Amino acid sequence: MRFGLLFIVYAIYVFAGISVLFNSCTHESKYVDVTGSNYPNDIAAIILNKCAVSGCHNNLSYANAGGLNLTTWDNLFKGTGTGATVIPYRPDFSSLCFFTNTDSSLGIALKPTMPYDRQPLSKAEYLKIRDWITAGAPDASGNIKFADDLNRSKFYVANRLCDVVTVIDAASILPMRYIDVGDGAAKYPYCIKVAPDKKHWYVSFFTQSDFVQQFNAENDKLMVNISLGTGVWTSFVISSDSKYGWFVDNSSPGKIVYVDLVSNAVLATYTFGGNFKYPSGIVLNEQYKKLYVGAQTGNFIYTIDIADPLSPVIQERPIDGKSTVMHQSSVNPVELLADPQSGKCYIACIASRDIRVMDMRYDTVVNEISLYAVPACMVIASGKLFVSCPDDMIFFPGNRGCVVVIDLHTNAIVKRIKTGYQPYGLAVDDDRDVIAAVNANISAGGPASHHVSGCGSKNGNVTFIDVNTLELVPGKLLEVAVFPYSVSAR
Repeated sequence: MRFGLLFIVYAIYVFAGISVLFNSCTHESKYVDVTGSNYPNDIAAIILNKCAVSGCHNNLSYANAGGLNLTTWDNLFKGTGTGATVIPYRPDFSSLCFFTNTDSSLGIALKPTMPYDRQPLSKAEYLKIRDWITAGAPDASGNIKFADDLNRSKFYVANRLCDVVTVIDAASILPMRYIDVGDGAAKYPYCIKVAPDKKHWYVSFFTQSDFVQQFNAENDKLMVNISLGTGVWTSFVISSDSKYGWFVDNSSPGKIVYVDLVSNAVLATYTFGGNFKYPSGIVLNEQYKKLYVGAQTGNFIYTIDIADPLSPVIQERPIDGKSTVMHQSSVNPVELLADPQSGKCYIACIASRDIRVMDMRYDTVVNEISLYAVPACMVIASGKLFVSCPDDMIFFPGNRGCVVVIDLHTNAIVKRIKTGYQPYGLAVDDDRDVIAAVNANISAGGPASHHVSGCGSKNGNVTFIDVNTLELVPGKLLEVAVFPYSVSAR
């Protein structure tokens, strides 16, 4: 009798345990309601049941899961503090793919595998996610993120060691597209500029090639390769009406090509009798009908009178107070920035580590601003000159580089900003009073990136300076591809 009672109790206990286990498994495997997520149903079935779950990327837990909320399609595209998780059409730059893939033959596979501490996605599930992103990662109605506004404000970042341009939505400060640029010969995108009318953007390359590229700024599709002849087309400037461009061949002897950007026809080639020696950097002063071009080595810049742009008058003009032109290494003025409002040209000199200020009315140097660091790129905003110094290791110990802020009324340095590791390109969004600073992070000693990109190696990043406070915009350090070098705003 006692044995029979014990057996009954034991049986009830075992049945209860099995019942709990069964109910628990049923609960874990039960698919949640996907309506209202705005994902396509097949994608929602994966993400909502495998990723947007308790302890991971749902409404209650996402703050402790990298700040990524996957409960809806709209939340997915809010990204994280380090950028976007999904880039439409580019699974090779979408970290959602990197951390859910377990087979490196199918794409980048990074650790820790997500869902964390749970059953990984099956091969079929991963491929469904990857193919969805390849198709643009549309919502349930087929809409593609960021495709709704052709006049969208953007930043364009040229990634020098990746042959891609990162397109950043200026309103959300999130990467929205990756655009392939160049070809087998034209590699390492160097200079990127949006035309003043904001209808096109142009990119040049560090390698020797015979063209630069023109893209449609509404949809970021390649329009044409503009044939210039063989050269190292690093620097260029575009007229204020966006109809003409001057492109610099950084060779010795170099040349400058004058182009009609409507027909994309070469109008003239300036050779200076073979006397251009590694020209570098170019600006245009339309009021005085002049071009100013830097020199990679020497104590001078080239001044070019283009009153008749088909027959320019070219001179070498010393900027160090001497009357003799020197072609050997001297102050080495490699980058220039024209301010049409003040009539000044700011000349970044890498050997003397300063900025020379030229009055463009008289072509005379009127000031020198010592930086104590090698300058790279410059922009003007709110009466201040911002200069990136990528190799400075003095003012922020342990970090490489800073952005120097100069008050243009006094020519005094008012601040140095630690934007990141090795800042180069700068671009101003005047509507939002924000400057994008691209940080190459290419040298040894720089911080580890969160993940690799579609072209491997360590990613760089973009940070943003509030022009009014001269502080970084908090919570915005965007990883982009390898060696971000130049940036332009639309």
